[in-house]
Order: sequence, then structure tokens, then C-alpha cells
Amino acid sequence: MLPVRTIPQGEDRALEFLAAALVVSAFAFGGGSRGLGDVIVLLTSLPVLFVACLRWSWAMQPLPVRVAVLTVAGAIAWHAVQLILLPASWIRFLPMRAEMLADLEVAQAAPSWLPMTLDRWGTIRSMVALTVFGAMLSMFSSLGRGGRIRLLKVAVLTGCAMSLLGYAQAAAGQRSGLRFYDYHHMIGALGTFANRNHFACLMAMLAPIAIGLAAQATKARKTGALMWHGAATTLLLAAGLSFSRTGFVLACASAVAAFLLTSSRLKRSLLGVAFAVLAAAGLITAYAWSGLSARLQQDPLKDLRWQYVRYGWQAVKAYFPYGSGPGSFQHAYAPFEPVAKMGHVYALHAHNEFLELALEWGLVGGVFIIAVLVLLFFVVRNKLIVAERRSAILVGSVVATTVPMLHSLVDYPLRTYAIMAALALASSMALSRGDSKGGRE
Repeated sequence: MLPVRTIPQGEDRALEFLAAALVVSAFAFGGGSRGLGDVIVLLTSLPVLFVACLRWSWAMQPLPVRVAVLTVAGAIAWHAVQLILLPASWIRFLPMRAEMLADLEVAQAAPSWLPMTLDRWGTIRSMVALTVFGAMLSMFSSLGRGGRIRLLKVAVLTGCAMSLLGYAQAAAGQRSGLRFYDYHHMIGALGTFANRNHFACLMAMLAPIAIGLAAQATKARKTGALMWHGAATTLLLAAGLSFSRTGFVLACASAVAAFLLTSSRLKRSLLGVAFAVLAAAGLITAYAWSGLSARLQQDPLKDLRWQYVRYGWQAVKAYFPYGSGPGSFQHAYAPFEPVAKMGHVYALHAHNEFLELALEWGLVGGVFIIAVLVLLFFVVRNKLIVAERRSAILVGSVVATTVPMLHSLVDYPLRTYAIMAALALASSMALSRGDSKGGRE
């Protein structure tokens, strides 16, 4: 048995309000990879980081939460190691650094001391983002189960508000003044994001949570079930209107998985899934099919993602085992891309999170990826497969945690604070003790 510490109800409610403000801020302003929005989210997260440090109790957390926090802490420590200044004569022995130093010497700009990373500020930004994610995860995990469920409701309702904004963007077309970033997708719904694929990923994460809330309300015979079913439909339609192929597929798959796993009877599950699929198909045919069909007609083999993977893998092998440094992908990748293959855009990210981590973090990145996937495997196995009792909200949260992992195979959704906040919240529920009443549950 883990020790129990009584937390005054007023304190918990104040902390829930603080956490809810961070979730709303992350969704509203954290849809880009850089810029003023990220600064706003960072400032909002500072009190959360402070409170998380004061409130965190190692003994009161279950093993999965401890492993997750240790994994994040280890990743932050690796960033710190990359920033340590070392003599240039030592740096020369790291992969690909000798060529870089030779060029600096020719330009008479060779420094005496250098960090291991190729991009110091990129590594600092990456470390700050990981610290914010760790603060979110620690803060959400320290709340009770009821508090986390209320935060999930806030996240779903905020996502629905973003969906309505996405509907307006899709209706207004390319010249809409409702797109808030200078560089963004010109058609479809993207909410407060700069990238429609990341918007669709968030919708795909929130849809199974909404379905879990609906199933829980139905089981408890509460009147809110219809509202949460409507929220799930709203989120699914927004994913379709984003015209993101992978995002929409993930949204449908996560909704189907949530329907199947939250129903107590198979026949009821199949009936619910069939109804949901037919309803979604009708809505998408009416509102989003023209955009989706245009995207589906594009040749997937001509997508620049595959080019980034091909030449990115060459960079991984060249920088192995130490990596190029967190946040340095664009500098490490560029020399490996043939001039004839360059387009009018440059590769800011690999569009494959696992490849990018392997390039930037080297062998440590491989260990980090394995640790995250092993933890995810045991969470899915213990909470969805072998569990005798399944809380519907817990099921929705577990399904939600798998969405950005799958999407990271072809994109970089976890580079935005909005997706980080959703993942931290879903993970805090998925890694908890489920329906246990011990500790803070």
C-alpha cells in the first residue's frame, strides 16, 4: 500500500484551476513550433512547474508514473550534458565535427570551447519544452482521479471550441483572416494551429476521451452522455475538415477503438461502431469529402516526407553514436540532401519523430524511444487487454496516448505545446492506478 496524504479540498480545487488554465493556454497558443504563442504557454507553465516541484511525492506515485518521470528527467539531463562547453580539440573527435571545425578554421572563426550540440539554442528550446512537459505530467499526476477527469472535460470542451473555429476557417477558404500564423496550410480547418496535421492529431486524441466520458455518463445514468457523444462527433468532423489524411484515419481508428473497448457487450459495441461510422461518413461526405478526395488523389510517393527519411537515415549513421544535439535537425540534415532534390521549402523537422530523435540524440535517443515504447506497451496491455475491469474514461485516455505516437511515424506533433499538454493529461490518467481508491485516487 502506498502512503496516503490528505490534501485540503480547497487546495486541490485551486491547483485544478491552475492546471485547467495551462491546458486552455496550451490549446489556444501552443499550436506553433516557435514564436510568441510558445512564450505565453511557457509563462503560464512557470507556476505549474513551481507547484509541481513542491507537491511531487515519489512515495505516493505508482510505478508507471515514476518510470515516466524518470525517463523525462533523464532526457532533460542529456540536454544539459550536450550544453557543457568542452575544448575544441575534444569536440573534433565527435562524428562530423572535424569537418565543421576545419571550415571554421578556414574562416578564422574557430572557437576554443564548444558544446557537443550543433545548435545551442535549439537544444535549450528542446530542454525547456521537455521541462514544461515534465511539469505538466507531474502536476496532473499529483491530482486526484476526480480532478483529472474534470481536466479531461475541460480539454474536450476546449477542443470543441477549436473545432467550431476550424469549421469557420474551412468555410472561409484561403483568404480567411481566422488563420493566426504567417506560415500555415491555406485550406481546411486548423483551429489555433499552424499545421492542419497537428490540429487533426489533437482532435484524434480528444475524440476517444469524449467517447469515454459518454460511456461513463451512460453507465452512471447521467444526462451528460448525449453531450459527450455530440462532442465526439464534433471532434471527428473537425479532423475530417482538416483534410489531413493521417490525422483523419487516426481519428476514426481511435474512435472505433474507444467504442469497442468501452462497451460491456460486443453486440452493443458493434452496433455503436456501425452507427458512428455511418454518421461520420454522412457528415464527411456532405462537408469534407471534396478536400479529402483531393488529398487522397495525390501520389504519396512524391511526398517530401520520404525524402527526409531517406537522407535523414544517412545523417543518423554519420552522427552515430553521439548525435548532432537536440534541436539541431535542420543543420545536421541539410548537408545530406542533394542540391537537385531541394525544393522551395527546407526541412525544419524529419516528419518522423523516431528518426529525428535518433539523429539528434544518437544512441541515447534509441534508449529513450525504447523506454517510451515499452512503457506504452505495458500500459496498453495492463489497462486494455488483461484488465478485468475497465473504466471508460481510463480506456479513452489510454487510446489517446497512442495517437501521437503513431502520428509521429509520419509527422512531428509532439513538437507543439498543445499536443504535449494533451499527452501529459491523458498519460497522467493512463499511468494512474485506474479505479483504485488508494492514495490520491
